[in-house]
Amino acid sequence: MSSMRKTPAERDRADLERRLESLQLPVVPLQHHGFLAPSDRAVTEGVPEAVGVGPDGTAFAVWPHREESCRKQVTWHFGGKEVAGAIDVETNLRVSFVQPLPEGRVVLAAARARRGTPNGEVWTRDGGLEHRGNLGDAIEELQTTPSGKIWAGYFDEGALGGAGPEGHGLARFNQDLTVDWLYPRGAGLPYISDCYTLNLHGETAHFCPYTDFRIQSASGDKVTDWGASPYRFAHSMLVSGADRALLKGSGSEYDVVTLLRIDSDGVRRVGGQCRIVLPNGIEAQRLRYTCRGGDLHAFDKWGKWYRTSLDALSAVAGAAQP
Repeated sequence: MSSMRKTPAERDRADLERRLESLQLPVVPLQHHGFLAPSDRAVTEGVPEAVGVGPDGTAFAVWPHREESCRKQVTWHFGGKEVAGAIDVETNLRVSFVQPLPEGRVVLAAARARRGTPNGEVWTRDGGLEHRGNLGDAIEELQTTPSGKIWAGYFDEGALGGAGPEGHGLARFNQDLTVDWLYPRGAGLPYISDCYTLNLHGETAHFCPYTDFRIQSASGDKVTDWGASPYRFAHSMLVSGADRALLKGSGSEYDVVTLLRIDSDGVRRVGGQCRIVLPNGIEAQRLRYTCRGGDLHAFDKWGKWYRTSLDALSAVAGAAQP
């Protein structure tokens, strides 16, 4: 006899039970690292439109102008309260992503590119528009490498049948926003329906896409499939050598961290699990995470900047009982 589907009440009860179990896990407090702020609060909004982290750990933020919708300010920050630098740009993009490029330039991108309209722009360090191009529709994550390559992962509205680079689920672009590489289709690799995780470490991209949830990496034109992830549905992944940390799971596991290791047998879980909390111990909710190698950056909507690392998470979760 086939099992019956759970009712909404049964699903809620199961989520509650899992949440109560998660609350028993050891915790790792995030550390205050700095504050993102515009250089002139009098003319810009106080909430950033987009935030991002570059390869060297520098944070970037985009601030809309209070009165002129086409004007925005891009700032960068090393930590603490000081603004390290800023440029003003004039753009009609609804900016979702900001990343650095060599020679002090920045790339701005909107998540959506309706009907093939350009959704990416490259700006010089003095506020001049250098390139405009189409980076594909339905961008879920966008990061740049030290050499200036631009990687984009896409969510399902683009990855499922998109006519542009989004139809591949993962793409790499040159600094002039032309396509450099596309995740191969029909090559025996897992199909990317949604690029849930993207972490650039050096020039290598690491990802674990929906629906097969295989731990993968791409360097140059080569894709390596390391094996199936024992933990599914995580939206962020930290990387250090053969170790991985998956976090931001589904539903009640939004703050749970699971450790993995790649070895000759594939991908396996190591240690137990832990939870991420704010520095004061309060639950970490509604944060935007960015993973760069083994470093986790987290931002709240007002620009507070927190950090932790795979090493700190492993020290707690690795000692916990699985």
